[in-house]
Amino acid sequence: MRIFFHALGFAAIFAGLAGCAGSQTSAQTEATPRPPLAFISSWGVKGSDPGQLEDPFNLATDAVGNVFLADGGSGYIDKFDSAGTPLLSFQQSGLKHPQWIAVDSGGAIYVSDPVRASVFVFLPDGDKYRELRVRARPSEDNLLSVAVNDDGTVYVLDGSTGRVSQFNSRLRFARSWLVPGISRGGGALAGPIEAAKDGSLYVADPGSGLIRHLTSEGGSEGEIGPPATGGKLGGRFAVSSNAIFAMDADGRMLHIFSLDGALKSSIDLAPQLGQGSRDAPAVAASPRQELLVLDNSATRILRYRIQF
Repeated sequence: MRIFFHALGFAAIFAGLAGCAGSQTSAQTEATPRPPLAFISSWGVKGSDPGQLEDPFNLATDAVGNVFLADGGSGYIDKFDSAGTPLLSFQQSGLKHPQWIAVDSGGAIYVSDPVRASVFVFLPDGDKYRELRVRARPSEDNLLSVAVNDDGTVYVLDGSTGRVSQFNSRLRFARSWLVPGISRGGGALAGPIEAAKDGSLYVADPGSGLIRHLTSEGGSEGEIGPPATGGKLGGRFAVSSNAIFAMDADGRMLHIFSLDGALKSSIDLAPQLGQGSRDAPAVAASPRQELLVLDNSATRILRYRIQF
């Protein structure tokens, strides 16, 4: 009987130790945070035909995660699903230099042409709906970016002057204003402009390496700067429902901020983009909890899962 009880005692001790080890392993697993981004895949075929990528400048997503590209090389406006399957390609005779692209909550597509100093508005099927003329310096070297709030208000930023043209939801001109605090030195172009879900606006200020946070009417709400460890924001960024994803000027590091400008994380995208410095690539945040990065050097789209 003693042997039996001793066996039970040892069994209980071993079970307790195993339980403790299991608890420690579980605790260690729980204590290891997931990285904020996880690489999924890439897609894109280089070429000048519909559905191919020749020289895309910017990308955007719609409410279900489809991806839109303005290709300045081919002149095509392309629509893909999240995995890169071509869904729609079209051209417009008057749109010779497609540059910036945005999509509103109803699926309408907005494409800027800096040479024409205007923004073309297309219906979701690609049919032209309207052309918005803006007071901007007509130049292929200018940056003419466009953003649309959920309420349909349209903002067009002239990078050469830092002036925003604001249109109401009926696409009628409402007012214009200068971005407060924008840097004008060194020939740097202001922009792009991005709209957040709460109605506020964000404008890249590459001259100072900052992102300006504005109200929907252009009032200053503060600024977002690079990490204290160094670096300089490169002017390409995206706004999601809870974060700002901003590329560093080296074109490789990605900084993630909260909407109020607090740094959450910095991630090196060199494993996918390569180690060399480059112009900051365009980025877009998809409602599918994905971050898309336009890798111009390889003419492809990189997909990352947002894990926070």
